[in-house]
Amino acid sequence: MKILFAASEVNPIIKVGGIADVIGSLSKEIKDAGHDIRIVIPLYQVLKEKKLVSLKNLGSFKVKIDQNIETVNIFKTELDGKIPVYLLEHKKYLSRGKVYLDSNDFASIARFLFFSVSVLKIFKVINWQPDIIHAHDWQTGLIPVLAKLEKFDFKTLFTIHNLLIQGSWNYKRVLKFLGLKGDETPTLKEKISGAYGDDFNIMQQAILNADLITTVSPSYAQEIKTKDYYARGLQTIIKKRKNDIHGVLNGIDVNIFNPETDSLIKKHYSIKSLENKTVNKLALQKQIGFKQEANIPLLGLVSRLDIQKGIDLISQTVDQIVSLGCQVVFLGTGVKKYEEMLVRASQKYPDQVVTYLEFDPKLAQQIYAGVDIFLMPSRFEPCGLSQLIAMRYGTIPIVRATGGLKDTVENFKIKKGLFGFKQKIKGTGFTFDQFNHQAFIKTIKKALEIYANKKFWRQLQINAMGQDFSWQQSAKKYLKLYKQLI
Repeated sequence: MKILFAASEVNPIIKVGGIADVIGSLSKEIKDAGHDIRIVIPLYQVLKEKKLVSLKNLGSFKVKIDQNIETVNIFKTELDGKIPVYLLEHKKYLSRGKVYLDSNDFASIARFLFFSVSVLKIFKVINWQPDIIHAHDWQTGLIPVLAKLEKFDFKTLFTIHNLLIQGSWNYKRVLKFLGLKGDETPTLKEKISGAYGDDFNIMQQAILNADLITTVSPSYAQEIKTKDYYARGLQTIIKKRKNDIHGVLNGIDVNIFNPETDSLIKKHYSIKSLENKTVNKLALQKQIGFKQEANIPLLGLVSRLDIQKGIDLISQTVDQIVSLGCQVVFLGTGVKKYEEMLVRASQKYPDQVVTYLEFDPKLAQQIYAGVDIFLMPSRFEPCGLSQLIAMRYGTIPIVRATGGLKDTVENFKIKKGLFGFKQKIKGTGFTFDQFNHQAFIKTIKKALEIYANKKFWRQLQINAMGQDFSWQQSAKKYLKLYKQLI
């Protein structure tokens, strides 16, 4: 099969969020399965400044947009020396400023409308056309409807990574920009009342027009079909397409996230040498200025700081967490009020709480390897990668049972054997259902009780590290959907 990934980022070429990891890892697995997989992304200003090596100029093509004819240059590089990556350059729309522009500026929507239009113009230049375009999130959500309008004979699969951000702007302004009247196909008449009046919603158009739709976990697929809160205003159209929506769990790159080989951590370890994890804990405690003591519970969070991630629950419980004798390290950036919450906590408890308002990949790895417990009390979570990485490093997650967290973290329990003589530790972490600080702190207390039992805790770590969250499993499911399409 010939498959084109259209996306806003791909690791390691350009990474801002988790979608880059998905594109970079999933494409490798599909390639290894013997298929012709290629990727297309914008050539952002930051990429031009990086001066990528082996960037080949393939030529240019014309795009009509906003009543003007624009020239787009197309370049090619390779991922891992085997997967073609096409980068589209246009000074005004694609190659100026940071990757994601201010969401209150039309330029942020215009960039990806322009990108989606441009993607469908590259085939003559590259002398190749896919059987399937796999479009990822709202940034490429216009591709399914445009492909129908232009009567391409390939199929489209659209993946919803997160319904929180949908790509909306004033309906008339978007149609004018695209040069459409709005009656070219019935779905274009659909509007949503939003921040800019009658809004054109890119995510809505993608769901209505894609041949198949996926989300990044089975539970999230079910949640958006059945619960209005998770559908984020798109419940009516999601119900229309419910039979075409499938949940495929994300994976992680198990070669990068590997405590046996990770060059960023103090000491390598495995299931058979879990005692070496303590070396990483002591090193992390020293690095962040905490008392070095192996028996003090060390909790961590590596996250985007926004309403989705449940940071308010952490703020509401931090006094109790500290009173339980824990040390806590926070790493992330995001909404200012949440940043300030965590900074205040570290100022109030300088010996037990530290906050780093930055994105530091090295420190993130050291936290995954060094802490005992990973906090992830999300309001909703389409998939989540942090809990997968934490378990890979034998760090036990505490999560709210929603979306991908529900699919990947099995709640701790003790299963008694015959006559109650033998006890078997089941589970890979600790989960709670209700989104409130009482349920959260109760779960933390339960985790600390088990942490005090070193035998139980060690088995829990072994269970977590024994899970297979590689992309190989996810790729098989995507390939099955691709075959279903064609």
